[in-house]
Formats: sequence, structure tokens, C-alpha cells
Amino acid sequence: MKVGDLVRNVSAVRTNPVVNESRGWEPVPAGHVGVVIGVRQTTLNASWNPNGVGDVYVDVELTANGEAVRCGNYLSSTFEIVA
Repeated sequence: MKVGDLVRNVSAVRTNPVVNESRGWEPVPAGHVGVVIGVRQTTLNASWNPNGVGDVYVDVELTANGEAVRCGNYLSSTFEIVA
């Protein structure tokens, strides 16, 4: 996954879980399309991965109900590349 990829969320996401929950906002359900705006490769869990690569975190700007929704610091597996 790289910056500029078109992706779809495969599970519900939130822009900021703490703020969303405290205000009663609903998460963005799976199936919305967006663009990757940031990618961070880490060494977290690298020792558990057979190829020695750590977790990858992404920032994505989704479009939900006609509005841009920024979702940051999600594991890349939360999204699938569509184009």
C-alpha cells in the first residue's frame, strides 16, 4: 500500500474513537472508498511475522455521505486496495 492508492475500508472506522464515542457519533461503516494520504512502516510485531516485516499503519481520507472523513493511524489491513 502506498500514498495515492484508492482503498475501501473492510471494517468500520472512526476519525477519532475517543471523540466519536463521547459525542455519540457513529463509525463509518465498511465499504467506503478513499485515498491513502500517509504510510508508516514500523518494527512492531516484526518478530512474529515470518518475513520479519513489522506492522504498517496508514492515514486515509474516506468519502462518506458526501463528506471527507480523515482516518489516521489504522493498520493497513483495515483497508483493501481497489485501484
